Amino acid sequence: MVRYGFHLSIAGKKGVAGAVEEAQALGLSAFQIFAKSPRSWKTRALSPSEVETFRALREMAGEPPGVIHASYLVNLGAEGELWEKSVMSLADDLEKARLLGLEYVVVHPGSGDPKRVKEGLLKALHLAGVRERPTLLVENTAGGGEKVGARFEELAWLIEDTPLGVCLDTCHAYAAGYDVKGDPKGVLSELNRLVGLERVPVVHLNDSVGGLASRIDHHAHLLQGQIGEGLKGVLLDPRLRERVFILETPRSPEEDAWNLRILRTWLEEASP
Repeated sequence: MVRYGFHLSIAGKKGVAGAVEEAQALGLSAFQIFAKSPRSWKTRALSPSEVETFRALREMAGEPPGVIHASYLVNLGAEGELWEKSVMSLADDLEKARLLGLEYVVVHPGSGDPKRVKEGLLKALHLAGVRERPTLLVENTAGGGEKVGARFEELAWLIEDTPLGVCLDTCHAYAAGYDVKGDPKGVLSELNRLVGLERVPVVHLNDSVGGLASRIDHHAHLLQGQIGEGLKGVLLDPRLRERVFILETPRSPEEDAWNLRILRTWLEEASP
């Protein structure tokens, strides 16, 4: 069974609980949130009442899978104070996911030394005291500069001999040179060969403004970018059953309606 949803906002008085209510209102079976501002190092503790309300609402909703996306400021390939701040910020997200009972935390690895990235990932897990869940997922990147994780081989090395997993972003993969448009099954086969699809529980299903190998990290609505119908091949690949698909597309009621209509049409076509 495919679970799907949007990246939802936690702004406003309801905070994290508001994301669960919005997911229900939209008929979503999964969701993703930031646990704090993605463009600030500042954080805040979750109050016991906030955690209790969130857990209760999610339980009533049938416990849809939930993902926390780490801050955009995190750079685990950095040195010095930036690295330390990045590790602490990621550990904070892991701790919040544990408190809320969420299954996954997704992080962009950053730029710099891959060894430093792997060290930071494992240190954040240790600081958060994570054992079984949440699972920390490394997201593939669009490449460019010294960004780590644009190639599947690099992701495989980062998670080797660790409890880490991978989040596949279709826009990033296409921008990095993987032909999701022309050969979605081939791209998934390559990811399976190097990483193992069993270690890819979450997919960011985004179309791409930029072309193949453009290195442009700019998401587009379904069927409104360069990948187009190739995304259908990813969504409906039988090897990705039971995965969580998150759309990180620009949001408004009209935009949400467009993306949900396309997504649900594809899923209905695959139904027996």
